[in-house]
Amino acid sequence: MATISLADVAFRTLPPHLFVSTGIGGSNSYAHAKKYSLNCRIPSKSKRKSLYKSDSLFKTRAVVRCSMGDSGEASVDIAGNEDSTELEINEDDFKAARRALSEAQSKQQALEKERDQLLKELSTTKHKQQELLTLLMHEKKSSHTESVFLKEKVLNEMNKDATVANGGRLSLVIDDESYKLKLLSQGPRREIPVWMARRIDSVRTKFPPRKIDIAEANTSKYKSLELPNPAEVWSIAQAKPKDDDTLIDKELIEKKRKALERALQRKTIEKQKTPEEIKLEPGTGTGREIVFQGFNWESCRKKWYQDLAPKAADLSRCGITAVWLPPPTESVAPQGYMPSDLYNLNSAYGTQDDLKYCIEELHNQHLLALGDVVLNHRCAHKQSENGVWNIFGGKLAWGPEAIVCDDPNFQGRGGPSSGDIFHAAPNVDHSQDFVRNDVKEWLNWLRNNIGYDGWRLDFVRGFSGEHVKEYIEASNPAFAIGEYWDSLAYEGGDLCYNQDAHRQRVINWINATGGTSSAFDVTTKGILHSALHNQYWRLIDPKGKPTGVMGWWPSRAVTFIENHDTGSTQGHWPFPRDKLMQGYAYILTHPGTPVVFYDHFYDFGLHDVITELIEARKRAGIHCRSPVKIYHANNDGYVAQIGDTLVMKLGHFDWNPSKEIDLDGNWQKFVDKGSDYRLWLRM
Repeated sequence: MATISLADVAFRTLPPHLFVSTGIGGSNSYAHAKKYSLNCRIPSKSKRKSLYKSDSLFKTRAVVRCSMGDSGEASVDIAGNEDSTELEINEDDFKAARRALSEAQSKQQALEKERDQLLKELSTTKHKQQELLTLLMHEKKSSHTESVFLKEKVLNEMNKDATVANGGRLSLVIDDESYKLKLLSQGPRREIPVWMARRIDSVRTKFPPRKIDIAEANTSKYKSLELPNPAEVWSIAQAKPKDDDTLIDKELIEKKRKALERALQRKTIEKQKTPEEIKLEPGTGTGREIVFQGFNWESCRKKWYQDLAPKAADLSRCGITAVWLPPPTESVAPQGYMPSDLYNLNSAYGTQDDLKYCIEELHNQHLLALGDVVLNHRCAHKQSENGVWNIFGGKLAWGPEAIVCDDPNFQGRGGPSSGDIFHAAPNVDHSQDFVRNDVKEWLNWLRNNIGYDGWRLDFVRGFSGEHVKEYIEASNPAFAIGEYWDSLAYEGGDLCYNQDAHRQRVINWINATGGTSSAFDVTTKGILHSALHNQYWRLIDPKGKPTGVMGWWPSRAVTFIENHDTGSTQGHWPFPRDKLMQGYAYILTHPGTPVVFYDHFYDFGLHDVITELIEARKRAGIHCRSPVKIYHANNDGYVAQIGDTLVMKLGHFDWNPSKEIDLDGNWQKFVDKGSDYRLWLRM
């Protein structure tokens, strides 16, 4: 049997119409058949002649057997009788051969397609590698931060046991393309002088020899560099403060920076002030103080310090210079006026930290912080053996010896009281040396540790003004106010015109302090209650001066309209609501130190009205000693000139500066509230 290709079989034995019908006819049929290497074993040439007869295919006893090997090569076996002259082809076997040929062709096409895809991907990969290599070379040439440490690391990873160099890191760097390396390793350098070479040779033996490999380095007597374990290296990110060490973070640095800026700003403002404005006296402050009572009777119902602190900027902007804060100590009553442990500043108004934050905010706005201190009485923590509450606790652990002996309710063993008895709590005996020393130490602690600038002294009628003088001189406050409360004189239910006795008692107490403290001008408040109801004649005394304490000692008179006792929810002696604007117009334009009540400023809608009056006071330069010249005081109204540049009118009295013969100058109306009040400033 001879082995031929399927092309031979198709071309030589099959008729043309069969080629066309099977899809392998035409000029390329032989090439297609040969391409797929189909091998056939057929009889000799003489026997193939019988395949053609009248363009028809005759079957013979010969059988065509087609098979497809594992390699994809198809073969056709033609078997039959050797003696037969006709070739018999089985139709089913031929169809199987044709299908095998078609499958082989499809598989070959798939393989070619896969090969082309792989070649394309290979080409793309090579292109990307070329781009990456180009980029790396460009970065390597242009970078000025190439590190020799990185080179050393790469070399060590490639061959960790190759070499150990004690001669420096540059000995491990091999990079001819690095201009930086060439400069470091080759020059430019000058030739070493002979004398330097000799000196180098003389000390060269002291240098450790260069190690060639790891084994030599490990056996060397010279100790190599030993780096610590990374876990043992101190890290600022993981460090924690020790007992004697504090980490300073950005917030703390920023806080200190702002504090320094504010201090510098305060120093700048102080330098711009006149010597009269810089000078501080406990009784008068700067003489231009405007005090704000920063609480009322109900303020203890919430964390008041946190509520008040944000208002510091507004108060300063409106012209306030000092803020009177509520009593800070632990107290039996939440309002703070029944203190127990004086050093415990966690009160109903907030914690000690809240208090310090509030004071800091006041200071940031250049406001003084006045503490309300209760020195006359103190509530005990324990009962004595006979059941009397006269044993004090806390840091100041006093006993009955600290209580006056004429207080009938608490069996004190101290000296007699130097003032009136406050019957709700044990009255402290300020004649005792240890009591005065403890009080002075406590006041200085409030000044230095908490930040208070001055005091509002509660119920000073209970002890002598001489003790107040000692406390003020020891604590050196910027401003001090005493609450010397006394009743005015009435006759037949009506207020007496002459209140000289009342204001004299207040002045007597101020005298007892040596003038170191001011006092609330209760006299002026009481007179205003009646005078503003068409009795303005009450505002001038027989000598032509104001009738309150401000008429006799204006620099020590602290004028007010209302406070937490007289107004608020207590309402013991409230100011006439329809006369509040006139009342503030009077005290804010007259000498003395005026006080603005919290309720009026923020709750009664008088914020802008009071701010306008404060602005007039500042423009006119009115201070606690400004002179007052009263032109008119009758049923219809009140007219007065305060200082040299302000004139004011109360009531429905028809008056203006042009109508006054004795009033010289060019005056311009600054505030006009009709029949309530009017203000003029000299131009």
